[in-house]
Amino acid sequence: MAQKKKTIKLKRRQKKQITALTLVIIVAALIVIMLLTPGFDIKEINVYGTSVIDENDIIKSSGIVKGVNIFSVSLKNAKDNIEEMGYVESVKVKRNLPSSIDIEVVEAAGVAYIVTKNGHVMITADGRCIDLVNLTEGKKDEQKQLPVIRGIKSIKYKIGDKIKSEETDKINVLFECLKEFSKYGYVFEMEYIDVSDMEDIRFSYNQGKLKVSMGSREKIPYKVECFGPILEAIGENPEGFIDLERLTYRKREKEIQE
Repeated sequence: MAQKKKTIKLKRRQKKQITALTLVIIVAALIVIMLLTPGFDIKEINVYGTSVIDENDIIKSSGIVKGVNIFSVSLKNAKDNIEEMGYVESVKVKRNLPSSIDIEVVEAAGVAYIVTKNGHVMITADGRCIDLVNLTEGKKDEQKQLPVIRGIKSIKYKIGDKIKSEETDKINVLFECLKEFSKYGYVFEMEYIDVSDMEDIRFSYNQGKLKVSMGSREKIPYKVECFGPILEAIGENPEGFIDLERLTYRKREKEIQE
């Protein structure tokens, strides 16, 4: 009786093994078919979400080319390659069976410039370098109306990475300011942001007609939040001087020395 039970168990085990092996063979056969079938060769590479970056540059950076099998492409490698581009904030790469690749891009937004010996480095709110441009003072086009950062020396940069400097405190304060200014869209009306003096952080607004002192690095989010109501109270085409440390406004320069 015991021998009979052992025989039954052995047959069941063998049956499971044969079933598993059959499944492996079927899956392997399907993979071979998909890799060798011309119907799965890439015929289209579609790029979505770009307005600044050239679509051909995106495709070239991805490393994906038409004519190769869609399953032989590494989506992760393509994603990593594209994310190294300056203007790319994030990207998704996916297969659209049977024969196309879709690349969805979210472009990074430049919010300020830092001057280097090679030109103006455009950075995002978190300090990532996305472009190097040459600007002529007074001849910026509408897409490049961004504040120039003053007061930070020895800037090191690489497209796609955050800017670096030995003046770590100033860099961190700058990033915090840019984050808050960008939240309200103020960067597009600023002429400069000056972090030369950490006890008197300054910026200009409305083509330099309005000068603003933020005071120290304390309570930056609160000070930026207060800037809006003060602007509304001043009215259109604001001019003069604002002290966000004391929340005061004056039309005369004596309140905040230039």
